[in-house]
Amino acid sequence: MRLILAIIGGVIPLLAFADDSLSSKVVRLTLSQDQPAEIRLGTHGITTIEFPEKIEALDGFGFSSSPAPDGPDLFQISFNKGTNFLSLKAVRTGVEGNLTVVLGGKVYALYCKEAADPCFVVIFREGEGGHSGEAAGRTPQQTVKQVSPARLLGFLDKVKAFPTLKVSAPEVYQNMDVAEPNTNSGANGIEVSLKRVIRDDALDSLGFEIQLANRTDKDFFYDPEGFGVRVGNDVYQQSVSDAGGLIPAGKAQTAFFIVTGSAAGGRNDLAVTNKFEVVLRPVQGEADPKKRAATEWQEPPGTLPTAESGANDSGDQGNGVNRPKSSSGKKTQHRVHKESKYPPEPTPSPAANQVAQHAE
Repeated sequence: MRLILAIIGGVIPLLAFADDSLSSKVVRLTLSQDQPAEIRLGTHGITTIEFPEKIEALDGFGFSSSPAPDGPDLFQISFNKGTNFLSLKAVRTGVEGNLTVVLGGKVYALYCKEAADPCFVVIFREGEGGHSGEAAGRTPQQTVKQVSPARLLGFLDKVKAFPTLKVSAPEVYQNMDVAEPNTNSGANGIEVSLKRVIRDDALDSLGFEIQLANRTDKDFFYDPEGFGVRVGNDVYQQSVSDAGGLIPAGKAQTAFFIVTGSAAGGRNDLAVTNKFEVVLRPVQGEADPKKRAATEWQEPPGTLPTAESGANDSGDQGNGVNRPKSSSGKKTQHRVHKESKYPPEPTPSPAANQVAQHAE
């Protein structure tokens, strides 16, 4: 009996020590641009590193997905585009090197080195002043980081160039959701056809391509920066747009605009499969004749367009499909609103001088 008790008494401390030792293999660090994070790697197992948002780019010397046994590579790396994690392993003892990771347009440095006590998992949490990503359990009520105007204009160019780039460079839309509802609405002789909706989740933005047709005998003037969409009981105002502001009598135009974030300053997380109602603001009176819009929309070239878009009087009227379809083929978890039979007054749109909000 004494022997059994002695054995049990010796095993319990060993188990407690083992638990403490294993728990130290999972490391949580604060993500910072001011200080490189040290990552301890082993030669017989991988170390997985999790970031608070999707990885946009990686760069480093000596990192290879298939290192040669006697080659110059220092580390083996495993990474899938569109994810927020990667795995590393040291090729041999004594190696060290730095890896650059780009998240949300910001550059972070990792100092990787082979160690006898490697980490199994390294989890980065967002530093002070940053925005948390999906892995950190972000909610729409949390404050999110502003999207730069340059990134929004870049997304707008991708929306405009979709017919060309989906053939010549389909990888541009690899991590985006696309739907083509081809739904129609309108009033007072002005028809609005919703041709395409594209979502960039990293920007929490949706890009819209619409066709505006003037069935009246008078020119129709509208605010080219006054677009928005109604989803259920909420209205989401545009962040940027490309439109002419004038539809000549009996003509049609193509216009583009982007919706980013929500009126409350958080994420909208809207799915492209929502039932969107396009909202535009008519302008009373004669506009500047020098700013009259062209009457034909030219499809953009194979590269991203930079010139102002024109208008379109042909459109996609031959397509009678009213059911949205997704080009990505994956299930979306974005928010889908349910229609209300008696919708209340829409929520106020964001101020015009505010830059749209987002978080990746």
